[in-house]
Amino acid sequence: MEGLMPESPDFEQIAKRIASAIPSAITRGLVELEVAEQLRVIWNARGASDIAQLEAILTGLMGSTAAGPYVKNLDRALRRLDR
Repeated sequence: MEGLMPESPDFEQIAKRIASAIPSAITRGLVELEVAEQLRVIWNARGASDIAQLEAILTGLMGSTAAGPYVKNLDRALRRLDR
């Protein structure tokens, strides 16, 4: 499927690249930690939004009772991708 990432991005590596222009090693380290954490927050919020959208679509197509097991399995599968 187009647009799907096989795994979570390397947030620490991204943060290290972003913070590399900071001359102070102590400040750079703190910035790296904060940037990595904020990237994780964004990534998890995006996943939660995707799950909610899938649930709404399936519920609209199948009704909440019929869609329930599918939503649960999809939720579990999407969350497993981030491990």
